[in-house]
Amino acid sequence: MAERYAEFRELDVGVVAVSMSRPEGVARYRAVQPLPFPLLADPDRRAYAAFGLGRTTWARMARPGVLWRYSKFVLKGAKVRRVPEGEDPLQTGGDFLIGPDRRLLWGYTSPDPTDRPTVDQVLTEARKLFGAAGPAKSS
Repeated sequence: MAERYAEFRELDVGVVAVSMSRPEGVARYRAVQPLPFPLLADPDRRAYAAFGLGRTTWARMARPGVLWRYSKFVLKGAKVRRVPEGEDPLQTGGDFLIGPDRRLLWGYTSPDPTDRPTVDQVLTEARKLFGAAGPAKSS
């Protein structure tokens, strides 16, 4: 997302990331991985609940497709890390587009932590919703 942030800005679409990490974990991450958009700490996972994001199961995590996606991440150089204290490895995520009137316009809820839309998919949906001119400003 960070690498393609300019394309969202061209649509006048803001980006905000939410993490279940504690604020100090978010600060450590940002020190190593600067982002051009806000990264918010939500250790109580209130935002996750507000968007209807639940938890998966260990059985679902052990499915061949999920294990294959994790294996591909590792083969591409991703590091396997210990789940920090207070985080839930079974928490599912999502990606959402919200209009200037704060209404949910599009959402992608992930059935497991490896299933996420590509940045191209999110940009395609943003272009459909907001067009080249970006979102209409609400009064």
